[in-house]
Amino acid sequence: MTLKGKREKVSATPPVGEVIKRVWGKINASLEPLAARVKPYWLSLPKLHRTGVTVLAVLLVILLLWPASDKAPVSVSNERVTVPLNVTAEVQEDSAFEDNSNKIVQNQTVDTEWVNYEVKRGDTLSNIFRDQNLPLPDLYAISAIEGKDKPLSRIQPGQLLRFKRSPAGELDMLQIETTGSASVIFFRLSDGSFARRE
Repeated sequence: MTLKGKREKVSATPPVGEVIKRVWGKINASLEPLAARVKPYWLSLPKLHRTGVTVLAVLLVILLLWPASDKAPVSVSNERVTVPLNVTAEVQEDSAFEDNSNKIVQNQTVDTEWVNYEVKRGDTLSNIFRDQNLPLPDLYAISAIEGKDKPLSRIQPGQLLRFKRSPAGELDMLQIETTGSASVIFFRLSDGSFARRE
């Protein structure tokens, strides 16, 4: 005897809804430990903050999914383009500038005598160097060899600083009164670097 009736179709692939349910279940199972760790921190936030973070997260997702503008993409070519340069005009301007600067430098004189400076309240060495028109790179070079007693870092109001410039206007010597009659001297070597002497 044969059975009459409709034959049931057996599909090798499950329906899409069930696939989504299984994937969602796996995602939930993998995120549960993370959610359990984050939940106490999340609940410790005030309600206003939780609402704000949620709104910002939703806005971020929307902005990331928002389609790009309909503008045509800019095409970039790998061709070389020649650009004419007017180099001679710039050289003329620079040479005129140099001529003026040489005239100004020639008229300036540099005091190569010892200058005494008493540290005031609120003074820093960089401010003193700026006020006395001493080059800051010289201060940086001296700071590199300051030593463990740090006489540069610990200047006090009323302390005496003495310095002498070279004919080129650079710092030649710096003397810092430390305690009583003791002092530390920083002086320029022939190679342009500095050394320290007590």
